[in-house]
Amino acid sequence: MRVLMTALVPSHLMPMVPLTWALRAAGHEVLVAGDTDVVRSARAAGLDGRLIGGSGTTRQQQTRPGAVTMVGRGALEQRAESEWAAVGARWRHRLGGYLDDFVALGRAWQPDLVVTDPVEFGGLIVAGALGVPGVVHRYGPDDITGPLLRQAVVQLRDLAREYGSADGFPAPALLVDPSPPSLLPEGEDDPSLLTRYIPYSGTAELPAWAIEPPERPRVLVCLGMWHGRHIAETGTLPPGFRHVLDACAQLGAEAVLPIDAEYHPLLGELPATVRVVDRFPIGPLLRHTAVTVHHGGSGTTMTSFVAGVPQLVLPGDKPFLQTTARLVERSGGGIGLAGEEQQHDPRLVRQALADLLGEEHHRKAARAVGAEIAGLPGPTELVRTLEGLI
Repeated sequence: MRVLMTALVPSHLMPMVPLTWALRAAGHEVLVAGDTDVVRSARAAGLDGRLIGGSGTTRQQQTRPGAVTMVGRGALEQRAESEWAAVGARWRHRLGGYLDDFVALGRAWQPDLVVTDPVEFGGLIVAGALGVPGVVHRYGPDDITGPLLRQAVVQLRDLAREYGSADGFPAPALLVDPSPPSLLPEGEDDPSLLTRYIPYSGTAELPAWAIEPPERPRVLVCLGMWHGRHIAETGTLPPGFRHVLDACAQLGAEAVLPIDAEYHPLLGELPATVRVVDRFPIGPLLRHTAVTVHHGGSGTTMTSFVAGVPQLVLPGDKPFLQTTARLVERSGGGIGLAGEEQQHDPRLVRQALADLLGEEHHRKAARAVGAEIAGLPGPTELVRTLEGLI
């Protein structure tokens, strides 16, 4: 079986990487198609890749943080037809930059199956053009991609037909959701196959400090690309994260801050208890981590739950990040400070961190979610399901 896989951005590819390894181990061929960043990430994961759309400038401009106004599920459901028409025009403009290449690649490589992330609509268009099953693989807790896929049926119908999909924009043959039942958002009723989340966020040569137990409780602080943009634009850490670093020093904890080296000079003076490192896969660090603090990204959230580590979520103003914060708090395995006023209050941030470090019930709840994740069918079982679609 040949599988063509694609993702809009590298962070959407990461949750699919364990599936690609399982496919390869079962004797199947996998090719990852995408822009420069996606192909680079695929190569780092040991996968074959193919660049589509040249430099991918249009796609990168339209998918960078802050490029579009994002709304929550409720607002999506209430959007007027004229608003959706404008969104559809933007989708068509983005797809126009690489869909010719993508369909041509599909016809040349002749996959038996296409696997795509929920918002890389080109994957389903290619599947429809080739007459093969298209599978949508979500990236974690998510309550907005269902409404987006339903609108894609309307907004991209004619475009899909232009490329040979007789029935217009095709519905996925399977929707894969790497979330346990307890983390499914309210109102999320799209039929899906739940599968076990396997953490992957890149690879690294592990230094000694990452393997050996720390002398004091370790707090792993992950900013994500959304707060990375805040640093790039303002030259400062978001206030909530600055308060976390100060609180770690006050509470006798070590803070580890993995962040792109280009941002290091912008961090200013930090407490001596902060270890700043270049971008680093967080999975290996969680063995000796007491608490993770992050922006609400699904990768950090799910990786923390798999390791049974409680979380403090300081989301930005994006609705999907705030959804994650709410789900983490609902599980009991963490605390979410969703409002700007909360995040800007150093006493409130310090108290939340102190509770997570000192209260065992948060860790027990995080471990319970981790056990729930471990009980779901993994990539090997998913491969057998995909084989059954052919």
